[in-house]
Amino acid sequence: MESKLLNIASESAEMKGNRRSTGVPADVSVRPDSEVTPRAKRRYLTVAYKLKILETVAALREQGHGSVGAYLRKEGLYYSSIRTWEKLRDQGRLTSSRKGPREKNREALLAENKQLRRKLEQTQKRLAKTELIVELQKKLSAIMELDESKNTERNDAE
Repeated sequence: MESKLLNIASESAEMKGNRRSTGVPADVSVRPDSEVTPRAKRRYLTVAYKLKILETVAALREQGHGSVGAYLRKEGLYYSSIRTWEKLRDQGRLTSSRKGPREKNREALLAENKQLRRKLEQTQKRLAKTELIVELQKKLSAIMELDESKNTERNDAE
């Protein structure tokens, strides 16, 4: 019993706060727990959960008196997250579908872009052909006018 009291007294003399003083060896008789502790995993929040939180926060805002802060602390959430979710909800981007509306719109835009590029190429080819035809018509017209002016000169001379 006395040895235990001496150990406790010597430990308290050697300890400074919750730390051992420098130069004091660690107690070898205490072994660390060898069981593997699980790693913390990132918490992924579902859209349904976010919408439920937003409804609860809206109801608590009406009560006032710090109830929103207490609720967020209990849930382990930050107020900035709530504001972000509210903005997303107001924009219609907080939906329960796996693919967000932006991704669906992006795929539709890519398909439309591809189609419009094909039409542009076809239109550019037709434009090039039309320009060639117009140039030929101009040249033919110029040649025809030269012939007509010679014919009119001959007719005038006769």
